[in-house]
Amino acid sequence: MRLGSLALLLGLVALTLLIFGSIETLRIAPLIAKVVEVKGDAVAVLPPKAGRKQPVERPLKVGSLVLAGTTVKTGKDSFVVLHWVDELEMRIGPETQMKVTRSSYNKATKAIDALFMLNLGKVFVNLKRKLTPRSRLELETPAITAAVRGTAYEVEVKPDGETILQVERGTVSVKTARGQELQLTAGQAIVAKPNGDVTFVK
Repeated sequence: MRLGSLALLLGLVALTLLIFGSIETLRIAPLIAKVVEVKGDAVAVLPPKAGRKQPVERPLKVGSLVLAGTTVKTGKDSFVVLHWVDELEMRIGPETQMKVTRSSYNKATKAIDALFMLNLGKVFVNLKRKLTPRSRLELETPAITAAVRGTAYEVEVKPDGETILQVERGTVSVKTARGQELQLTAGQAIVAKPNGDVTFVK
C-alpha cells in the first residue's frame, strides 16, 4: 500500500514538473531582429543544421530577419542596421563580423536575454529605454564583455582583438579578460587588449 502511494506521489510530482516546465518553455520566445537599413555587401551566415552540414550565406535586405546563431558580415563601405524589441538598435559598420550567440524574450517578465560576439569591426549599440531588472544584454569581444541596461555605446575590434569602447550615453559595465570589472559612464572610453591590459582614453 505504501509503495503504491509513493508511486502515485512521485507520478504527481513528475507531472507537475512537466506541466510547469512546458509553461516556462511557452513563455520563452526567440528574440528576432529585423533589418531596417542596409547598404552595400551584407550577408547573414546561417549555422549548419539537420540536413545541412555547411554554413550558408544569404544576402541581407530591408525586412530580413536575424535569429540566434546567425553571424552578420559586412563588406567594405557597407553597413546594416538591426532592430529588436525594447527599442534595441544596432548599427553594424563596414568589414564587421558579429554573431548573435543568444537571443530570447520572456513573455511573462518581459525580460530579454541576449549575447552578441563581435569578432572584428565596429558596432554602435543604441538601447533607447531601460531594460527590465531580469534582462541581460551583453556584447563580447576577444578582450571584454560589455553589459548594459539602457545606454548608447560604440565598440570596435581590431584584427588582433584589441577593443575600443566609447560610451555616448548611460553606463556600461565592462569585464576584462583578466576578470577586472569597470563601470564606464557617458564620455568615457577604454582600449582593452586580449591579455587583459586596459587603458583609459581621454
